[in-house]
Amino acid sequence: MEGFESIDLQEFSKRDWNNLEQNSPFYPHRLDFFILLIITKGSVRHKVDLKEFLVQENECLIISPNQIHALNTESEYHGHMFLFTKEYLMNYFTPNTYFYISQLFNYHLFNPVYQLDQCMMDYAGRVASEYVYSPYVLKNQIISSLFSIILYKLNNRNLLLQSIQNSKQGFDLFEKFKNLIEEEYHNSRNVNDYADKMNISYKHLNEISKRFTNRTAKEFLDDYIILEIKRKLSSTSLSVKEICFNIGFDEPTNLIKYFKKATGITPLEFRSQNK
Repeated sequence: MEGFESIDLQEFSKRDWNNLEQNSPFYPHRLDFFILLIITKGSVRHKVDLKEFLVQENECLIISPNQIHALNTESEYHGHMFLFTKEYLMNYFTPNTYFYISQLFNYHLFNPVYQLDQCMMDYAGRVASEYVYSPYVLKNQIISSLFSIILYKLNNRNLLLQSIQNSKQGFDLFEKFKNLIEEEYHNSRNVNDYADKMNISYKHLNEISKRFTNRTAKEFLDDYIILEIKRKLSSTSLSVKEICFNIGFDEPTNLIKYFKKATGITPLEFRSQNK
């Protein structure tokens, strides 16, 4: 099924990954797709973007594109891992539905761990079963219909959903700001540049950022750049000099000062602590 994959976590963890070294899913790596990780038995402490989350039985963890994560080998747990792309969501969901579903994966706003009710657990099992065993011609549509119910119910659990629905226009602007940062952060650390690209004032952009993150636009931009530096330090073997030019700094010393001001330690100290 193009753009969607269902993986049994217990079987996946038992595969022989020893020969893959850095390509192993148990090393920190960056995603270019969405993940819904559902635990049916046991529990696991899972790190996403260097933050540890405890995911217990009948809970799920949401992981978004561009985040880094690594599967845990120290816990005995069972469950499902659903992988899917933005293209899959756009193909099987209406644009309006996609707007609400995509809120689930905005890691800047929401806690990524959700409690699931029995209905959602049952649907997760049915999605996994249909993915492997379905004999139907319309298999993809059946799986997407079942999976959509999980996403809809997850979205309704979000305590911030109502306030966001009441300010959809503002949320659209915040999404545009976030997406621009992800695309342009290596070209500019000046918030005015982002406001200009969005055809709004610096003041308006600041208000939007504060409304959804309790951070100014500049603080939100700096937070993202620092996170990107951390991602590269922990999931790649790039040198500080290479990361410097990759992020968009003119000199390594400028990146080091910028990073130390935000974190209190140097990039190399951070890398050493997070091996």
